[in-house]
Amino acid sequence: MKASTPINIEKLEHELQNHPDINFRSYLINGLRNGFDSMVKYDTWDTKVCKNNYSARSQSTVVSDLIKKECEKGFVYGPFQHSPFPRFRVSPLGVATGKYSDKKRLILDLSSPHNDECLSVNDMIDKSDCSMSYVKIDDAIRIISKCGRNASLSKYDISDAFKICPYKPTQWPLFCFKWKSMYYFYVRLTFGCRSSPKIFDTVSQAVCYIAEKNYKVQHILHLLDDFLTIDHPDEDGERTMAIMMTIFKRLNIPIASHKTVGPTTCLEYLGIILDSQKMETRLPDNKVQRICNFIRKILHKSSCTKRELLQLLGHLNFASRVILPGRSFVSYLINLSSCWLWHRRDDLSWKPSADE
Repeated sequence: MKASTPINIEKLEHELQNHPDINFRSYLINGLRNGFDSMVKYDTWDTKVCKNNYSARSQSTVVSDLIKKECEKGFVYGPFQHSPFPRFRVSPLGVATGKYSDKKRLILDLSSPHNDECLSVNDMIDKSDCSMSYVKIDDAIRIISKCGRNASLSKYDISDAFKICPYKPTQWPLFCFKWKSMYYFYVRLTFGCRSSPKIFDTVSQAVCYIAEKNYKVQHILHLLDDFLTIDHPDEDGERTMAIMMTIFKRLNIPIASHKTVGPTTCLEYLGIILDSQKMETRLPDNKVQRICNFIRKILHKSSCTKRELLQLLGHLNFASRVILPGRSFVSYLINLSSCWLWHRRDDLSWKPSADE
């Protein structure tokens, strides 16, 4: 068994032949061909078998279906009656449910075990090696402002993102799980692994380089698997979209067609509506309603827990991306939350004023 990827490595290597960073080019091509190093720093580690999380144990049918799909796509190998490795790490399975979409996603909890003499997989990966800088909505705003009113916008999304990148076969034993007494292991990057975003981002960086340098796409941004292209209103947005789709097809990088949008003057990117016709950014209606409902819920209470305050803070912090005066209020809430010791206890209380 060896590392595999759907990406056409030969064509990618050809497209990157003039890339100025030889180390970057070599790292990416070698990783796709032979598997990426997960960045685990420890050569010696003990076999450990962890119990699956409750979110998985309580949704047996869901987990079985998700595992079957992962195996069919080639992301996971198994089942095996016995571990195929003499030394291995079985991490807990969990199920993450989309907060608003209810979509189920299989998670390998690589931060377990906790408070144990046996380090978790993530504990064996240095955080500093995985640090990244992410694109901000302000970056898109800056480019749209430069291009002017009615700038053409298009977005693209890579399917199964992390899982188009393989692990080194020698590191497969680190990514095992157990389900219904059978053993499985991941051979592609996993959600929940500290190093996955950093490793995968090299693919996205390569796509941006190819689009800009080889095909003269002037303005392209990405956040991991989400891409945005912006064209001057006098330029052909359809041509840019055709170029991008050709690049993805030529490299055999799978694209989520239902998330491909444009060219248009108004679309949602990173959860924010970008409108080049009105030259404004705004929150989508469903997010506005969600935030208002949560605020009303808090206002009807005479006290709240730290957990509730942090939820409110999360909503308002997101809104302040486009409502700039709200940032000072968010700063106040951050300072307030830092004084709290407990997540569940009602430590913050208030009384209605005499006029209410």
